[in-house]
Amino acid sequence: MSGSGPAALVGREAEVGVLRAAVAAASAGEACAVLLAGEAGVGKTRLVRALREQVVPADALVLGAQCVDVGDPGLPYLVVTDLLRAVRTRGEGDPAVAAALGRAAVLTGLDDPRGARGPVDAPGDDGSTRLRVLDAATTLLADLGRLAGPVVVTVEDLQWVDASSAAFLTFLIGRSTTQRLLVVATVRTDGLAAHPRARALVGELGRLPTVRRLDLEPFDEGEVARYLDLVGVAASGDPDRPDPDRVGTAGRVAAEVFRRTGGNPYFVTTLAADVARTGGLGDGVPRGLADVLVGRLERLPDPVRTVVRCASVGTQPVPDRVLRRAAGVGAALDEASLDDALRLAVAEGLLVPAGAGYAFPHDLLRAAVHDDLLPGERARLHAAYASALGSGAAGAPVPAAVAHHAVEAGDPATVLVWSVRAAEDAMRLPAPHEALEHLGRALSAWPTAGDEARAGLTEGRLAVRASRAAGLAGEPGRAVELGRRAVALCDAEGDAPGGVEARAELARRLVEVDATDEAVGPAEDAVHLAEEGGVEAPLAALAEVVLARSLLGARRPAEARPRAEAALEAARAAAVPGLEADAVTTLAFLDEIAGDRAAAAVRLGTALRLARTAREPLAELRAHYALASLRYYNGDVTASLPVLRTAMARVAESGLRWSGPGVEIRVLHAVVRYVSGDLEGSLRATEAPEGPPPDVAAARLAAVGCYAAVAGGSPDARRRVAGLRGSWDADPQVALVAGGCEADLLTWEGDPEAAVEVVERAQTHLDAVAGEGAYGGLWLSALALAALADLASTCRRRRDVAGADDAVRRAGLLRERVERIASGGHGRPGDLGPEGRAWYVRALAEHARALDRPAVEEWERALEAFGYGHVPEQARCHWRLAAALVHAGDRDGARAHAREAAATAARIGAAPLERAVGALVSRERLAAPGAALDAVLTEREREVLALVAEGLTNREIGARLFISAKTASVHLSNLMAKLNVSSRTEAVTVAQRRGLLDVV
Repeated sequence: MSGSGPAALVGREAEVGVLRAAVAAASAGEACAVLLAGEAGVGKTRLVRALREQVVPADALVLGAQCVDVGDPGLPYLVVTDLLRAVRTRGEGDPAVAAALGRAAVLTGLDDPRGARGPVDAPGDDGSTRLRVLDAATTLLADLGRLAGPVVVTVEDLQWVDASSAAFLTFLIGRSTTQRLLVVATVRTDGLAAHPRARALVGELGRLPTVRRLDLEPFDEGEVARYLDLVGVAASGDPDRPDPDRVGTAGRVAAEVFRRTGGNPYFVTTLAADVARTGGLGDGVPRGLADVLVGRLERLPDPVRTVVRCASVGTQPVPDRVLRRAAGVGAALDEASLDDALRLAVAEGLLVPAGAGYAFPHDLLRAAVHDDLLPGERARLHAAYASALGSGAAGAPVPAAVAHHAVEAGDPATVLVWSVRAAEDAMRLPAPHEALEHLGRALSAWPTAGDEARAGLTEGRLAVRASRAAGLAGEPGRAVELGRRAVALCDAEGDAPGGVEARAELARRLVEVDATDEAVGPAEDAVHLAEEGGVEAPLAALAEVVLARSLLGARRPAEARPRAEAALEAARAAAVPGLEADAVTTLAFLDEIAGDRAAAAVRLGTALRLARTAREPLAELRAHYALASLRYYNGDVTASLPVLRTAMARVAESGLRWSGPGVEIRVLHAVVRYVSGDLEGSLRATEAPEGPPPDVAAARLAAVGCYAAVAGGSPDARRRVAGLRGSWDADPQVALVAGGCEADLLTWEGDPEAAVEVVERAQTHLDAVAGEGAYGGLWLSALALAALADLASTCRRRRDVAGADDAVRRAGLLRERVERIASGGHGRPGDLGPEGRAWYVRALAEHARALDRPAVEEWERALEAFGYGHVPEQARCHWRLAAALVHAGDRDGARAHAREAAATAARIGAAPLERAVGALVSRERLAAPGAALDAVLTEREREVLALVAEGLTNREIGARLFISAKTASVHLSNLMAKLNVSSRTEAVTVAQRRGLLDVV
């Protein structure tokens, strides 16, 4: 194992302990030996180096010998010769050592005083020479142990030991008992079966009572992560404020390094160096490491190289029957040759038995061997695998596996046939992302696949399936593109039923991307084509259901209701419960628009039962979302949460987590948790433990995560909003939410001009993609008015009349926009709901604040409007109302609302609001003596303030409270902001004056 320092010894604490104990025993006159065994690269050499550098005492005599692979019969007495040379080098200038060496040289027959040649058995010798050599070398080591400190002998790479050296080691270790001697030897276990001499030696040594064998294991995943961290790979940032993304990235890098290396330390260090050099973990194998790995094959017979190369093409582990069939077809090896080749490949450690087949010991070796294949060789072997798997050599064929090998083999006919079957399997699970990949391959193979492979298929119907899979996989843009392609292909093929299905699919996907006006055309065409073409009843019902849904999305409820009722009748007549559930859900939305929420809820209950009975998960998810949104958007936040919990469970069970309804449920779940005051729960709801989401879903979840991040004052809030600027085009909701949250953050940070600029940019984007008048503009406008009110207030304090007048003028323009949206805007089906009305009222209150009016009534109305359950905004309204009451001269009323705002902010973790309330209380002297502490400062801030009063530094405070100095500094900054002071001394003075500290 390469590397140095403590990082290279990760996970070897127990082994170092054994070596330390062995050295202590040898020092006390108890001869012993340690055999370090393990595969190549597991760290044997590094452990020997650690023994020399960190374990042995200063007075010890360390002698090293190295076995070398020079073929049979090898260099005789190589270990003895190395040791004698080492003694000569170490003993220069020491008469006693020189004398002992001289006696040994005479006995061993070393005729060269410089030790240039070792002892050699004479021809016809009766063994006396060998015995003399072994005894003399053993006596020398014993003498050296008496003359100096303990003698530590290291012998590396026993797998290449020569016969005479093997005899010497057996003799030395077997005869040594009370000498001050430790022998540490290393041996590679992979491929040991191919070295019978070394295998016999290891067996003999293992039977000796003085020998301790240590089998070195690869790193586990945790040790890989520790190593990477110690050498600085993916490790940076502030330890007191860890970056979740950095931690997550480091974990993913460690997991991938472990997967590819099997934890082999040498390979781990090599990949770590590559990551450090390139800044990331690439897909390939570093060139130098690939040469080392593939080089192991070069000295082996051709059949072994062939079978190992063949195995590299298969999915690990490769079943024995498949490997034999593929090797026979692709490499023309017979059964006997295969048996011999496999046996030797296993003996060399290139393959390991795994169940009923074989696998590589780690993925790096497999990848290196696979990458070394010539293009033609690779294609031929993949074709052999496709043939073997398709014929059932490993049991029932797995279409995805056959299709994969066919793609690699460049066989379009086989790709088409098996990719279609693989897509069908994937959709049954359902696994729409995998189905989309398979259908994409099938469509790519179509032009050159040939008529036989195309039998029973049409390109247009394949495109329809692909569009549906893309929609369910969370790839809405691709779904629309494939839907358009499907319409064109079906029309060109003269396939009327296919044309109906393609248009219905396209309309569905257009609704999901909010292109609702555009969706109506294809949906109407589908209905007309169904009427003209005499298609089957289920397909005609599908067209009717999709048209009703498209008209609903296009905000044409008067036309949508009769269509939805007709669609319901058609779905019932065609006996398609999934379509029936979808039609009922559309009617429920229409009931809500008409103001009959009770009827809507009843219908949605019916839709859920229909969908569950028919096992139509997509229709069920749409109904779940409709029921949760019915409750939430009509002001019943509490009642929406149980529906969303059930819906989230069904999303996970169905496998449709990134479908349109699946994403909407996730997003709404995060929003409702935020609105209910569960900021941490909201952030958790935006996480995707199943793996990285598709781009659009990822952007939407990241955007709604900004609500809680900004409200909670998360250290990464700025990074979150900045990271979404390039994703505004992914979905209108991304621009709306991310833009609004960024504006809110800028306002909290004291940059109102920048906040207004972001709002205007987001509003322009929203108008362009969703049409002017979207209800989301009320929220944006309210945020911009809040920023302008702050700006006007600041200008007044500075006596900047022109600046204040300009802020008021701009606020007036925004007020006009608010009125236009409130009176004629659009959004979710139905009129402006409780949330929209609350933002409208808050916008009016912020406008009044910009005009420097007390605005008590406006803020009271805003507080009441958010009373439907928006906890963070209620707290903010309490704060603003407190300020308005101060402005109006009602200090007692202001004190009560400030206390309520502070308590709620502290409870939900809204740090920016908590600081703002503290500043208001401090500035306006609203705290009653001894009574305002809990409302202004947190428990930890009180502890920090008390220690500041004692005169402690941040470091001393951290030590006292068991936190870091940096964390103590953060708490101090927060409490100073709440007290509206600029120094530690002033903080203590103000706190004592206001009863926040006892006077000492």
